[in-house]
Amino acid sequence: MTEVFEAVAHRDGKWWTFKIPALSSPSPRGGGHRIVAMGQARTAAEVESVARDLAATWMDVDDPAAIDIRVTYRLPDPVGKNLERAESLETRGRAAISEAVALRRSAARALTEAGLSQSDAATVLGLSRQRVQQLVTT
Repeated sequence: MTEVFEAVAHRDGKWWTFKIPALSSPSPRGGGHRIVAMGQARTAAEVESVARDLAATWMDVDDPAAIDIRVTYRLPDPVGKNLERAESLETRGRAAISEAVALRRSAARALTEAGLSQSDAATVLGLSRQRVQQLVTT
């Protein structure tokens, strides 16, 4: 079974610094402090691999492939907010496209069931005959 850990990474000068919050141990100094597994990579693309190796070492696992790392990148506020907004718009856009396809399918079926040929339905709907055929058969 593959273990899954989150690595939280942020840009730190020329490096990407990351920590794996789930991997920690008590500090030798005590006082309730903990040492958290941390590392760094030169590129964002390297974070996952370096974090996987660190987790394997931390946990004394022989095969790093047995560990799955999910990287979360902490970005400056304007960038993070823009990405959240973009994802929201994309989600709404996909939902709108799905709804539009369902409505076109309904219209194509209604016209062909009313006796129009697929060619005539295509002309009326502004679609190709092949697209109407797809809509009425799916």
